[in-house]
Amino acid sequence: ITPSPSLHPQMFNRLGVHVHHEGLGPHGAVSWFFAYKSNSYAINNPDSLSVHHFCFVFHQVRHPMRVISSVVKASKKPWDTYWAWIAKMEPRVCEGAGGKKCQKLPLLLRASRLWLYWNEHIETYADIRFKVEETSPRDVCRLAQFEERLCGSDGRYHTTSSKVIQPIVEPAAPADGHTGVEHLQATWEAIEALDPALAEKMKEMTRRYGYHLDPAMHPQSLDTSAFRAGGKDEPKAKAKAGSGGGSKKFAG
Repeated sequence: ITPSPSLHPQMFNRLGVHVHHEGLGPHGAVSWFFAYKSNSYAINNPDSLSVHHFCFVFHQVRHPMRVISSVVKASKKPWDTYWAWIAKMEPRVCEGAGGKKCQKLPLLLRASRLWLYWNEHIETYADIRFKVEETSPRDVCRLAQFEERLCGSDGRYHTTSSKVIQPIVEPAAPADGHTGVEHLQATWEAIEALDPALAEKMKEMTRRYGYHLDPAMHPQSLDTSAFRAGGKDEPKAKAKAGSGGGSKKFAG
């Protein structure tokens, strides 16, 4: 479960672990929606999840300034159906300002509360927490106890219809060891100006999760060309050998 965008769903499927993003796949789900009332939420499933149980729940985290900036950027409008759902699931995002008053709260303030309270809630039941900037999708695959045939593969068991083996992209720092932060739409200074007490709670959680307050200290870089068709042709014989499917366990 993640309150932030993730590359892991794509990488899992390339490994052969069939998960769905914001929905339930044969092997599990990668979704921030499942943090609350997963039994009644099913975006692409014919039935509710009341009869399903996850073997593991993994809590993926990312530096707060990057998460909050992504939320602010993704919010095309100050208020929409997603924010209405968030306010219903986690009323603390509005801090007592119900209805239209909540809609008028600064977007940065709501996004900051979302990051703090969403993570607090997930902590109450998650089995494992990992930082997306540093964790290989292969390691997450192994922690979920899938077969090494999948977790250590070159992508030949991927779940897509493509006949081309797609690369498994690992988290990596850029050559100069630095990722620019000038494009981020959230800063500690701006959050402190809106709510100093909230900023202090966020800083405590940021440190507890193993992050430096400065997002530039946790660079990550992914070559987008890795998401285009390419690589080597999939060996036909071995592809058939792996077509029987992998583990039937769910990885949350």
